[in-house]
Amino acid sequence: MTIPRMIGLLIGLTMIGLAVVSARVERARHDRRLQELQIEQVTISERISQQEMELARLKSPEMIRQRAAELGLLEEAKEKGGKKPGSTQGASGRR
Repeated sequence: MTIPRMIGLLIGLTMIGLAVVSARVERARHDRRLQELQIEQVTISERISQQEMELARLKSPEMIRQRAAELGLLEEAKEKGGKKPGSTQGASGRR
């Protein structure tokens, strides 16, 4: 082999080596970002689950009555119509 061919071969191999290293660095960066996003996804999923549980608790009839009492809505309903909120009686008073 001549010297120019050896120099060309060394330059070519160096370029290939740098490309491989660059690709591995980029892959490591993407893997790290993917891991961060997966952790964030788990955190958000847990938060959604907690909020769904809180929503279900707040929608329960007992909690609705409690909140209505806290806001003074139960007393207002008793003063106006004399019937309990949530009763199934119609306007005529018959079932």
